[in-house]
Amino acid sequence: YVLDDNAHKVCRKLSRSGFPRYCLRGSRQGTLQKYEVVLTYLSLGKSVFWFDFDSFWLQNPEPYLASLEVSERTFPPDDIAKAFGLSPAADADILAAVDADSPNQVMNAFFWIRYSLSSVQWLVALMNWMYRRPHAHDQVAFGLFLGVGPLVDQEPLPRPPKWAPLDPNVFANAARFAGLGYWGQYEDLILFHFFDGWNSNQPGDFVEALVDG
Repeated sequence: YVLDDNAHKVCRKLSRSGFPRYCLRGSRQGTLQKYEVVLTYLSLGKSVFWFDFDSFWLQNPEPYLASLEVSERTFPPDDIAKAFGLSPAADADILAAVDADSPNQVMNAFFWIRYSLSSVQWLVALMNWMYRRPHAHDQVAFGLFLGVGPLVDQEPLPRPPKWAPLDPNVFANAARFAGLGYWGQYEDLILFHFFDGWNSNQPGDFVEALVDG
């Protein structure tokens, strides 16, 4: 995904050698952008794992995600999952980040979405809803369309897809806000999200902390 002419030329040149296979040309930054990228790959028949650029990979996530396809839920426990109406991970169409202290406090900093026609239709509906409400935050829209949180107006929403939380001790968020952080073992971490940006409370302070030692 590229945002300027020079990057697009380089991408097209590299694609002739086989990687990357696709060059998606954007025009400007906006809240719909991440969903545009995800929708493009879904339309190509690909399941997609989206992660924001203020995330760091500590392990290859593919083996873990593949294990969820055939295993029973590991997070949260079944009784909590039933109380919150969550699907088993193996049955879910979407796996999403959540707060460490709440299995349905969903966020869209990183998520996996399974390719299917219904997933494409769901994401198109979400983007259409956002397009007609330019004031709406993309994470709020993501949660609403997963059935989390109250409606913001009188328009009914489509039936939410089956979704499950990603274990916050494996796919972790920095403790920027109340409810975030993790209590597991560092060796188990696959992804760590730093919350470094305009909505991180104190953008840039992580870099300053590194510089200060």
